[in-house]
Amino acid sequence: MHRKNPISVLVYNALFSTPSPTDPPSFSAHLSKNLVGEVRIETANFYGSLDTIEARYPGLNYAFSPHRKRLGRFPHHRRLFEAFDRLGLTEAEIQGFCRWEGTLWARERYERDEGVRVIDTTGVEIGEWVDRRGQLHTAQGINVKTDIEIEIEQVHASGAVHSDTRPQPPQAQVDTEMRDSDPNDSSDEEDEDEDEEDEEEEEEESIGYALNARLLHAAALREQGANVPMDPEWEQYLKEAQERGELNIDATREALRAMAGQIAQLHHHQTTVQAETSSSSSAQPQPFQSSAAPA
Repeated sequence: MHRKNPISVLVYNALFSTPSPTDPPSFSAHLSKNLVGEVRIETANFYGSLDTIEARYPGLNYAFSPHRKRLGRFPHHRRLFEAFDRLGLTEAEIQGFCRWEGTLWARERYERDEGVRVIDTTGVEIGEWVDRRGQLHTAQGINVKTDIEIEIEQVHASGAVHSDTRPQPPQAQVDTEMRDSDPNDSSDEEDEDEDEEDEEEEEEESIGYALNARLLHAAALREQGANVPMDPEWEQYLKEAQERGELNIDATREALRAMAGQIAQLHHHQTTVQAETSSSSSAQPQPFQSSAAPA
């Protein structure tokens, strides 16, 4: 496309329709005063330094959209691109007009004069995109740490509930791994659950009943005035636990005394109930006398 006026004149008139005394008198003055400085700032920001041939000859293409976005951050280049669009300049016209420092024209002239090719390293570290959306991800196990605490309570025929006050050693953390479910392993898991429940029941029974029976019997004898030890094994365990700093022996003794008092009250109540029952059963029943029939 042939234009009557040079492109430099058309662009200058589009940029400065009514020039003021502070505006540059021509496009060449505007180029050296404003545009070249913005090109140097953009090159320094993009490459970091001017130590390489690529940084000294960045090859900015004023018709290339990514380069336009980089330079469009500066006010004078933004107005220049708006003038290009208003004038409707073609890519060939823009390439023939933009012949100054940092442009594609300057790089091509350097390559032609020096006989070398400037390698553009922009985006080299970005690898080829691979679509992995259709690939299946292998499920990995999840480690779960579980703290297990067991509290044992014994219920006797009298209705009193006694808790096992024996301090339990701290339970170790169980580190399990959740694996993918397998239908063939369902029966094995059910068998393991049943075995664990049986072991827990056996542990509760072995810890609770025998120990509580000995302690209750000793507490009852102490309440009656007999000087008998509570339980040699239990007292030895309490002594060792106190030495390790895991137990307050005074508080435990107070709890045992309170439990012995409750047992004595329970025995007294049962004795009273049995006495009342025997006295009521020994009384003779009164024969029932029916009222006389009316004459």
